[in-house]
Amino acid sequence: MRTATLLFALLAAAFTAANAHDFWLVPTAFSVARGTALDVSGRTSTRFPTSESAVAPDRVQSARLLSAKTDEPITGLSVSGKALRLQHRPAADGQYLVTVALVARESRTTPERLRRYIALEGAPALAQRYEADGAYPKADSVVQIVSKFAKTIVEVGRGGTPAYTRRAGDALEIVPLDDPRTLKADDVLHVQLLYRGTPLAQAELFAGGADAGDTLAGHEAKKDSRVLTDADGRAAIPLGAGQLWNVRSLHAAPAPGGDAVRWEVLFSTLVVQLGGGHGAHDAHAARESNGEVALSPSRPAGDSADVAAVVQAFHAALASGDSSAALALLAADVTILESGGVETRAQYRDRHLAGDIAFARAVPSRRSATQVWVRGDAAWVTSTSVTEGEYRGRAVNSTGVELAVLTREVEGWRIRAIHWSSRAKR
Repeated sequence: MRTATLLFALLAAAFTAANAHDFWLVPTAFSVARGTALDVSGRTSTRFPTSESAVAPDRVQSARLLSAKTDEPITGLSVSGKALRLQHRPAADGQYLVTVALVARESRTTPERLRRYIALEGAPALAQRYEADGAYPKADSVVQIVSKFAKTIVEVGRGGTPAYTRRAGDALEIVPLDDPRTLKADDVLHVQLLYRGTPLAQAELFAGGADAGDTLAGHEAKKDSRVLTDADGRAAIPLGAGQLWNVRSLHAAPAPGGDAVRWEVLFSTLVVQLGGGHGAHDAHAARESNGEVALSPSRPAGDSADVAAVVQAFHAALASGDSSAALALLAADVTILESGGVETRAQYRDRHLAGDIAFARAVPSRRSATQVWVRGDAAWVTSTSVTEGEYRGRAVNSTGVELAVLTREVEGWRIRAIHWSSRAKR
C-alpha cells in the first residue's frame, strides 16, 4: 500500500513537471510578402521565447488562420528541432490571427496539489481566493483537466482588414484591443481576457518582452510585469524594451457539467511584435527602437520594407522546402558566394539548393540585426544569424553573416548576389 501511494505521488509530480510550461506561437517573420508561406513555431518553455521541447502534431486539437472574415485550417504541422512547426500559405493579403488549441490532458490529483498547481503556474491570487472560500473539492482526489491555447498576429502583403480583435472562441482567450503595428516600446497594450466568451474580472495577466532576434535558446528573460483585469476583463499592459512581447494568463474552475471533482486549468498566451506592419510606421519604429530593419533615409519606407521582405521571403522559402519560390526570388544572373566557392543560379539549383533546404528545415536559425540600404534601383541587406540544433546526427551551434544585393526589376526586387559566411559559436 505504501509503495502504491509513493508511486502515485511520483506520477503526480512528474505530470505537474511535464505540464509546467507555457505554449507560445512565434512566427519566423511577423510580416511576409504576398504569396509567401507563413512559418510559425510552437514553443514550450518556462522562459519566453525559448523552447525546451516540441509539441507533437498529434497533440494539436486545432490550428487555424483567421482573417477579419475567414477561418482556414492549418494542416502543415511538423516538428523542427525543439519546436512544433506550422506552415500555411494564405490566399489573400491582410492581417491574420494564428491560433492553436492543444488536446486537453486529464490526470488524477488531490485538492491540495490542484491548489499548488494553480498557484505555481500563474494564478496565486486565484488559488488563495478559492482556498479562502472553501471552493476546492472535499473528495480525496480530483480530475485535473489541462488545456492550452496560443495566439499570434501576422501580416501578409499590404492592405486588408485588421483582424487583431477577432475572437478565436477559446475557453480562455486574450483579445488585444490595440493593433500591435501601431505600438512601440514604452507604449501601453490594452487587452481583454475572456473565459468562455465572458469577460473575466480580477484575473492575473503576466507580460514580458524580448529582443526581436531572440529565438529558441540562450537569452536572459526580461522581468515580467503583472496586472489585474478590471470588472470588464480589461487590462493595460506597459510595454518596456524589446520588440517581441508575450501576454499570458491562467484560469481554473470546476469543469462545465456540474461535476465538482472535475476541474479545468486553462492556459492562454498571446505573442505580438511591436510596429510589425508596413508603411510609414516602419520608419518610425526602426528609428525609435533600433529594430531589425534600419531604413534608408534616401528612399521611402516602402522600398526598404519591400527589399527586406524579399530577403525574408527567400529564407522562408528555404525553410518551408519551396525550391520554386526560392529560385523565383533570384535574378537570372545571380552570383552566390558560399564556403569559398562561386556559383551561378543554375549551379546553385543543381548543387546546393536541396542541401540548403534540408538544413533550413531541420535546424532552427535566427536572423537578426538586419540593415537595409536603398540607392535608386539598387539595394543591399546585411544580417547576422545564430543557428542551433542537430543535423544528420551532428550538433550545430554557429553564428553567421549574410550580404544580399538586390536590384529593382519589372516584377519587383530580385536578389543579384548573396554571400554567406559562418563559424562555430564561441
